[in-house]
Amino acid sequence: MRRSTVPNEPGLADFLDPEQLSKILRYWLSPRLIWALLIGVVALWLLSGFYMVGPGERGLVLTFGRLTGQSESGLHYRLPAPIQSNVVVDTARVRTAEVGYITEAGNQNVVLAEAQMLTGDENMVVVQLFIQYLVQDPVAYVFYVKDAEAVLKASAEIALRSAVGQNTIDFTMTEGRVQAQEQVKTLLQMLLD
Repeated sequence: MRRSTVPNEPGLADFLDPEQLSKILRYWLSPRLIWALLIGVVALWLLSGFYMVGPGERGLVLTFGRLTGQSESGLHYRLPAPIQSNVVVDTARVRTAEVGYITEAGNQNVVLAEAQMLTGDENMVVVQLFIQYLVQDPVAYVFYVKDAEAVLKASAEIALRSAVGQNTIDFTMTEGRVQAQEQVKTLLQMLLD
């Protein structure tokens, strides 16, 4: 049996000429190119400081995590991260909260722990409340409350229990319903302020 000879495969040294490799490395490691790359990276970093605040929103600027400014709608600039950052809060959106029930996939499910209340004449009632609200102070909404939705819901439940507990069942469910709503609204606003 005869063996056939296979020609040697070309190696890396056959493709790259050492002089050409030297030229390529000198070009890519030239001081001009390094400076151009460095300036490009710094320019991109500085451009990352632009941010947009839409209509009905308020921007909060943080410097090293501390609030240093607020901005209205429009295009704004802040120093790039990690020096400054921004938080945009939608102050025009009507937010909602539910007390006594939860809406899931279009169905309302009663939450008895929240909905059952004792009236002033010691009767049990099931009361549900739907709240619509706007964020008036974005600084307080973002920084002073850990979970704003939970605080609102707990405050609304307190205000509702107070109003229902001061009145009789007949008054709360009939002619005093509007007055009870106003009591809840006033007390809730006072608690949240």
